[in-house]
Amino acid sequence: MKKKPQYIKDKGWRYETEHNQKRRHRTHNYNDIGTYMVTVVIEGRKPVFGYVDGNIKASPNDHDYPMTILSPLGQKVLYEEIPKIHSFFPMVEVWKTCIMPDHIHLILRINAQLPQKKTLGTIIGAFKGGVSRAAGQGSLFEDNYNDRILMRSGQLENWKAYLSANPFRWLIRHTHIEVMQRALCLEINGIRYGAFGNFLLLRHPEKIQVFFHRKMIDDRNKNTRETNTHETNTSQAPSAPLCVRRQPNIHSPLIPTEQTLYWQTESKRLIETAIQGDVLVTPGISECEKRIKNECLRYNLRLIHLQAEPINRFWKPEKSRFEACATGSLLILAPWQEDLQGSSDYERFHNLNALAKDICELGSNATYVLKKG
Repeated sequence: MKKKPQYIKDKGWRYETEHNQKRRHRTHNYNDIGTYMVTVVIEGRKPVFGYVDGNIKASPNDHDYPMTILSPLGQKVLYEEIPKIHSFFPMVEVWKTCIMPDHIHLILRINAQLPQKKTLGTIIGAFKGGVSRAAGQGSLFEDNYNDRILMRSGQLENWKAYLSANPFRWLIRHTHIEVMQRALCLEINGIRYGAFGNFLLLRHPEKIQVFFHRKMIDDRNKNTRETNTHETNTSQAPSAPLCVRRQPNIHSPLIPTEQTLYWQTESKRLIETAIQGDVLVTPGISECEKRIKNECLRYNLRLIHLQAEPINRFWKPEKSRFEACATGSLLILAPWQEDLQGSSDYERFHNLNALAKDICELGSNATYVLKKG
């Protein structure tokens, strides 16, 4: 039976089986040894723990690098409530703390099996209760919590660095609102998107689709190259999608597109147009598309990136795309799942490229229906 989407407040339409961030990993034993990054959030996102201040241009070692200025309650949490975790559960260590105005991140290490019937949830519940009592009122927090199990090599250090820079990201989001916009429902040509970044990029007059197949006919020993029925050449309008025909040829075998002369020419042309200020549009699926996307992120070239992952109320991009958003050079669009047609990953990825083509055809007077999140 086909699954039916349902409307979830602040998230839009989602399929019934879609996982909520606060669901536990069903196969994991939360009573056993492990390392976790845990997040608890204040109900209504009230900034009860303080505020963020600092200079977004400062370096991490500078005295004015962004940080959370703790309120009296925030200080109680840091100096009284967090140390209680180890006091009540000696087998648990707090490896990293990040207190933000309206939420708290903790990296916890459970070094030995917890007492019988005690789990990570028991620890978090006790901590939330202690903080609420310190505030002198009922429960401060949203129900439940979010956890991430840290198991892969390097994952712990990556999350420690992420939490250290959290006040920096917070300050950028709140002081550069125009390039850090969010929408749960942005409708373009009848397709609904979640969106994050600089919406003005949609109205840029020159938008170019970046579209490369994974493989194409080997052209390294040819003076000409074969393309699809819409042949691409330097005299073509820059908004034309880049794509190549992949028909078998016994004399010219298919090879990865990044090994072809075609790629060398077209990648250079694309980057040059981006340097001149044009906006590149791509889901960045094939290897060549990923390379162009990463060059845009690295050098703050204008980019509209389409992704399959939904954007909800609290979703944030990873470091490289966040920094690109902060410069105003990036807009991320995520089609609603029921609008992204296709029963397989291949079909959905193909449709992302079709949507990229539609976005490139929007003019400087482009209109869209926007509901901010």
